[in-house]
Amino acid sequence: MSILDYNNFFLVGIKGVAMTAIAQILIDAKKRVSGSDVEENFVTQDILKKLNIDILNGFETEIPKDTDYVIYTAAHNGPFNPQVIAAKKKNIPALSQAEVLAKFFNLKKGIAVCGVGGKSTVSAMIAWILEITGRNPSFSIGVGNIPGLNKTAKWDQDSDLFVSEADEYVIDPSCIERHEKIIPRFSFLKPFTTVCTNLKFDHPDVYKDFAQTKDVFFKFFNQISNNGFLILNYKDLIYNPTTCAKTILTFGNNEEADFYYDQKPGNPGSNNGSLIFNNKKYELTLKVPGMYNLENATAAIAACYSVNVSIVESINALKLFNSTQRRFELIGIKNGVTFYDDYAHHPNEILSVISALNNWYPKERKIIVFQPHTFSRTKRLLKDFIDSFKNAHEVLFLDIFSSARESLDSSISSDDIVNGIKTKFPNIQVENLGTVEKLAKHLKACLKSGDVVLTLGAGNIYKVHDLL
Repeated sequence: MSILDYNNFFLVGIKGVAMTAIAQILIDAKKRVSGSDVEENFVTQDILKKLNIDILNGFETEIPKDTDYVIYTAAHNGPFNPQVIAAKKKNIPALSQAEVLAKFFNLKKGIAVCGVGGKSTVSAMIAWILEITGRNPSFSIGVGNIPGLNKTAKWDQDSDLFVSEADEYVIDPSCIERHEKIIPRFSFLKPFTTVCTNLKFDHPDVYKDFAQTKDVFFKFFNQISNNGFLILNYKDLIYNPTTCAKTILTFGNNEEADFYYDQKPGNPGSNNGSLIFNNKKYELTLKVPGMYNLENATAAIAACYSVNVSIVESINALKLFNSTQRRFELIGIKNGVTFYDDYAHHPNEILSVISALNNWYPKERKIIVFQPHTFSRTKRLLKDFIDSFKNAHEVLFLDIFSSARESLDSSISSDDIVNGIKTKFPNIQVENLGTVEKLAKHLKACLKSGDVVLTLGAGNIYKVHDLL
């Protein structure tokens, strides 16, 4: 049976960004959707409320009797979640979010965006371009919202295109403890075009080193259709990636790249650059800041080029792109203080976002606030995290936000980053405030008109803005 032959879907862990995207796709496909999750609100709460989905609190409650398909996330014990186990005992199909996404994605000409850093934004930019230019794509993007589209996923039965993030994380992290084979979430996708934003080491809880990470990505590159495209960051050519794609196109801030971009001086609210492709120069203007977003835009333009969207069409569409929720998102201005929020949680991302902030606000007082995400990442990349704040002046930390998939590790804390910064960069003002509540109290006391605050992290740090 095709997944489209089922009617009543139950999503275990429905509040996660990837699961909420699946919920939107199912509803567009005229399916009934319900689910379960913890009581806490997530960044997806507005979309879920709009969809009017019934959500059970916790995972012990019996799933609806008419359920004929269960989908689960890697969090909340994945395939060993009580509701998933109960469904399997009743012979109800129960698959991971990654497997279900692939069942829709592989029905279309798919554009997959993978890499460490940038994949959400690049995916959103591609979906935006295709939507604005009338291609009406299906898409699935793991963010809280995409302003202007006002959704993070869509299923269009008549469209031949599907844009999706392609996540290198695994469908079941507990497989490591059982010494079983790891299964990357993107391993089920069969793209026509794959974009790789960056090859970097991440997820040390499941990947032992960069060599293993590269191997996982290279295997994914070999799932591209024979007449398809691999669109690769030029700097990653040094790793000699293997692929079965017919065409490899590169992008980057290097004149040897197929799609070469450069940045021009700009002011807050405008990011100006140039793009050169096939010896022709184009002007590129974005509403989102930083060299890294010019690179994201260039990757998105290259991806759209692979499915016959002209460079000019893509550039014109991106002039209107307002980013996504939690990606250099302007929260607002209060009492003369400008507040931004960003999902950056890897050292490379932090370095890029701080650089963009400094570029837009060269003279203003800037306070960076970071909440590390997962003990394993903080411990393994500690030196990189310390270095990522080298261009900051004032930095505040919260305690590590642990993942539901990991145990407490008392051998590492935010204080380790703080002490490292104090030692290596003594001119930087830095301290760990611990909690969101203490952070809110501190900011209320110290902020002045003209200041700029940027919160960073993949945890719940964004909630501080509701307390200010």
